[in-house]
Amino acid sequence: MGRISDVTIQKAKEVDLLFLAEQIGDSLQKVGQTHFTYRNEGENTPSVGINPTKGIWKDFAGVAGGRDAISYYHYRVNQSDTYPKGAEFIETVEKICELCGITIEYDNGKLREFNNVEYKPREVIVRAAEKAPTDRLHEVYSKMLKELPLQEQHILHLKEVRKISSQYAKIRSYRTFVQDKKTRYEKTKAIKRSVGSLEGVPGFAEMKGQYGLYWSMVGRAGMMIPFRNIHNQIEGFQVMYDERPELIKADGDLRIQMKDYNNFTIIQKSTGEVLGEANREQLPLTSPLGTIEIQLGPKYGWFSSPINPEKGIYNGAEIGNPVPYHTAVPIQVLLNWTLHKGDIHQHMEVEEVWWGEGPLKGDIAADFTKKLHLQVAGVGQWKYLLEPTKHLKPKRVIFAFDADAQNKEDTVGLNVMNAVKEAKNELQPLGIQVAIAMWPSNVAKGLDDLFHLSYKPKIIDIP
Repeated sequence: MGRISDVTIQKAKEVDLLFLAEQIGDSLQKVGQTHFTYRNEGENTPSVGINPTKGIWKDFAGVAGGRDAISYYHYRVNQSDTYPKGAEFIETVEKICELCGITIEYDNGKLREFNNVEYKPREVIVRAAEKAPTDRLHEVYSKMLKELPLQEQHILHLKEVRKISSQYAKIRSYRTFVQDKKTRYEKTKAIKRSVGSLEGVPGFAEMKGQYGLYWSMVGRAGMMIPFRNIHNQIEGFQVMYDERPELIKADGDLRIQMKDYNNFTIIQKSTGEVLGEANREQLPLTSPLGTIEIQLGPKYGWFSSPINPEKGIYNGAEIGNPVPYHTAVPIQVLLNWTLHKGDIHQHMEVEEVWWGEGPLKGDIAADFTKKLHLQVAGVGQWKYLLEPTKHLKPKRVIFAFDADAQNKEDTVGLNVMNAVKEAKNELQPLGIQVAIAMWPSNVAKGLDDLFHLSYKPKIIDIP
């Protein structure tokens, strides 16, 4: 047929991402300005986000993401985290054209028409600000910590559930992110007065108000947990939500397409037939084809400020790619490190480094093991730990991800054993041995819970 024209390729790239996802058959539900669907590996809570305002998509439980329809289709249908090349690229373009009603034009003048649907290009894209450099993030976030308190409900949670005293919580810099908009504005004003521009700092955004534009903090209220790099610089925060978002989940041969927060269309997955309309108040719904019900969303989210004109957010910055990792160390080490600065090697030995998920779990576990723990938000992001680990030059890395992630098929992120194999290939040539910490999932889910129950994991070296 000849070579596909550059015009056709550009049209395929610029297909509206939501439209493409619907054509593929993805179930989508909106949280804020992001539309979420489920990862290829399967999961209970959807973590692949599509942001049509900026024309980007991101696998928040892994490392995949992109800025066009070609990358999304290749991830979704071909199940690949990389951008297609050569014959794969051409095949992907052709499939998108067929799905989305794009006429394929060839350089020799020939055409292939697909008139089954009407082509829907993405709208004008608003780009978020580039994330600020690490030194700047640490400066702003350090000032923010001085402005924000840790409120009583979070002090009690840490004490009763996590077994963390208020003194330890203060040293670890946990804080309360309040819901009250006036308080957020006043705190932001004080921070801005001290450090200057907040451009490019995730969590801070320029908003449109009754009297013009103003800066504030955005996101769901909850307890803020800092992510520190191996130089003790704060690069971001996770928020443990006070109230988890409510998502709508369909199973069986059903999928849903959200019209707005309350209303959705019900579609038969196998045929694409529209079965009807419904809203949240009618849930749960049960039919021979499957069920539709409300499910609680994630417990944690990033302190981040993506642009969202619908909510009046006109200038902001996302947590970025790569997302932060967290360096968890024993409490006395953190205190000395914060007071006396310097390299971590000056404050503790790092011949053995543990890898895990969740900053809070890492902080707790580090006080039991007396070792340095590198933590990511989820097991699927483990590759972000390679660079800091290589810098630390330990003799051994111990995988200590949640017990259920070691044996559960429907898990957020990569299978732990596959991650161990890949990490071994990266680390062993550098003289770093790899081991895995294992324990029964019926005893405890996380390493922190295991230690609180006075158990220890079994450490198995990987040859």
